[in-house]
Amino acid sequence: MIVLKQLETEDAVKYLFGLDDGNTIETLYMCDRERELTYHSTVCVSSQAGCAMKCRFCATGEGGIIRNLTAEEIFEQVNICDQNCRQGGYFPLDAVVFAGMGEPLLNYDNVITAMGLVKSRLGLRQFELATVGIVPNIRRLAEDVVKNGVSVRLNLSLHAPTDEKRARLIPMTTTYGVNEILDAGKYYADITGSRVRLRYMLIKGFNDTPDDLEQLPRLLDSKNMKLVLSGYNDNHISGLNAPDPLEVLDFYNKIKDKAECDIFRNFGGEIRGGCGQLRRNEKIS
Repeated sequence: MIVLKQLETEDAVKYLFGLDDGNTIETLYMCDRERELTYHSTVCVSSQAGCAMKCRFCATGEGGIIRNLTAEEIFEQVNICDQNCRQGGYFPLDAVVFAGMGEPLLNYDNVITAMGLVKSRLGLRQFELATVGIVPNIRRLAEDVVKNGVSVRLNLSLHAPTDEKRARLIPMTTTYGVNEILDAGKYYADITGSRVRLRYMLIKGFNDTPDDLEQLPRLLDSKNMKLVLSGYNDNHISGLNAPDPLEVLDFYNKIKDKAECDIFRNFGGEIRGGCGQLRRNEKIS
């Protein structure tokens, strides 16, 4: 694996990696210089070249899926980023986030093996993983996290409170519905003793309505879960409109007394490295 190109901002670095077979992936390093967040220095790694999920808001799925990455290819993203942090004056890595290109729970064995490699070779034990909701592997992950003695903060990419609305964004909803995904999340929280985060990306005029405000808090009732709001990163997809920060804040203010929630701090948006913007490119942009 080689670094073909990288783009930098004050708090993020986006890498374009070339794989040995000629394919490419993108990876994002994020630096919380103010040390306000749980993890001050993280790398968001890809687990697949491309993605098969075809989430409507996500640029990664536009080119489809090429293949799973090997455990060594996943590890090497972390390793290169870690070396660059030490040489370039950034904070040493605190955690590895599996939320880049691909659905990590569809490359389960390699992702778990990569966690072990990161732990044994680099000494990192903090991980985070985002999934659209591969229910059997959410439950499997809970067992493996406990067995392997690592910390994996689970993020469920919800983005809508009902199956009907969510399926318009995430086709996988027809296989695993909202309630089934939330039940698996509750199981994960119970087994691992951790709080699961429900990621909710606001799309202007779609999932920010009064009905959504009423339905969302009910999903968290009696579940060890926390709502995390963010705004859609504009990928110039017809019919999807990004809210401005004040609209995200307005939604937060309307729901915060009904459900525990935070606003996600986006990294890398100005270099198209934000959530849903990584893609399999020949040129980094």
